Amino acid sequence: MDLRALIGTIEIPDLKKFLPELILLFLAFLLFTLELVLGKRQKKLVLPLVSYVGYFSVLLSLLIPWRYPGDTFYGNFTNDPLAVTVKLFATLITLAILPFVPTYYSAKRSFYGEFFYILAFTLLGVFILASSYNLIIIYVALELVSVGFYILTALLRGSTPSKEGAFKYLILGGLSIALASYGAAFMYIYSGSLDLREILTYQSADIHYLILGLVFFLIGLAVKIGAVPFHYWLPDAYQGAPTPVTALMASVGKLAFFIPVVRVVPLVEGKFLVVWTITVGFIAALTMLFGNFVALVQKDVKRLLAYSSIAHSGYILAAVAVSKVIGMKAIVYFLVAYAVMSAGSFLVLALLEKNPEWENKMEQFTGMRFALPYVAFAFLVYMIALLGVPPTVGFVGKALVFMALSFDKLWWLAFIMILSTAISTGYYVRLIVLMYMHEKQRDIKVSWTVGEGFSLAVLTLASVLLGILPSLIWFLVKASAENLFTG
Repeated sequence: MDLRALIGTIEIPDLKKFLPELILLFLAFLLFTLELVLGKRQKKLVLPLVSYVGYFSVLLSLLIPWRYPGDTFYGNFTNDPLAVTVKLFATLITLAILPFVPTYYSAKRSFYGEFFYILAFTLLGVFILASSYNLIIIYVALELVSVGFYILTALLRGSTPSKEGAFKYLILGGLSIALASYGAAFMYIYSGSLDLREILTYQSADIHYLILGLVFFLIGLAVKIGAVPFHYWLPDAYQGAPTPVTALMASVGKLAFFIPVVRVVPLVEGKFLVVWTITVGFIAALTMLFGNFVALVQKDVKRLLAYSSIAHSGYILAAVAVSKVIGMKAIVYFLVAYAVMSAGSFLVLALLEKNPEWENKMEQFTGMRFALPYVAFAFLVYMIALLGVPPTVGFVGKALVFMALSFDKLWWLAFIMILSTAISTGYYVRLIVLMYMHEKQRDIKVSWTVGEGFSLAVLTLASVLLGILPSLIWFLVKASAENLFTG
């Protein structure tokens, strides 16, 4: 091959499509450098400020990729509506969580400057994961997100549950990555390609390697999203982690880890469709029922919300079982809806945990409307949204999933979904009753900053407004779903 021919094969990357990732990478290294050179007092002021500027810059840069759809880096980086939607809401949720970080860690006397650059690297992993069909890049991005969460889960000084949760997450998270890697290897043997689009459209008489590869790959991702019976790490990690980190894992983490599964859905055709529907539907039913039944008996509200997160993975998986555009719309909307609801609910706990006497026990919520009316109202909205009561975003999400199941005539799964939602009424309503229908038993004193109050207000408003006016984000949901099936 002569020099001209060689040069002709070299692609110049379209960096406009990669601009948000470049900003995040620069931000992560800047925060890393500042953490090394600044004193302890300076870190508490400068690192959050630089993070705000960086994430707002990322938010602005996300408006640019809409004008430049398509692939770059030799087709290994995909810029499509789904990727931009995930990145947009991941950044917004991160900005909502950020005001709680300095005050929470200061109250726990456990401030770590490392938190800020680890968060930036984790979000970079989320961004890359949202834009890839390539198995190697998916592996690297999964590791980047996972390692960030392992470290952030353990960043609570003197807390044994934090270290225990991080260790369990590390062990089972490592297992999930190994399983996904085995799956990737088998899929490569089958097709000779690392691109999921090429793998799942490759025609061959012998599909045993493909089936084996898909099984391992999806089991690895099932561990990450907390689907039953691969959920064992989740309650301990969510309960032990610093609560702002739990909010991040439940919202941004779930948003990220579902994306590789979402990208597989439109590629499941023909002979795989029936097997896919039955398998994913069965796991979804098991996850919904188990999560809600176990949540019923929890006394710790943080652990209760962890099992609620497992149940919501089941609701989303129910839509994944529907390999049609309507199912994809339900998935994307529900992922965004749950990110908003779960972030808000855990951030309320983060606010309350600044009180050294607060232990997240259910009885401590008794009469909260008298002591903390604003916090009680915010938590009320998140609970009825998670339950799926109109006019909240949770109701629209569950209604879309039910419509998708009805459209595909999966009545048995739709019935289990309704049954699971009815079971969840027991613990969501119990918390509401304790807050609003019982007299105050003790004073609860908690202070919050303007930033924390603003974040809760925005998440509370979004939980209602996106339910009343789903059209506010429907153009994102519609474009994401339709592009995957027609692109």
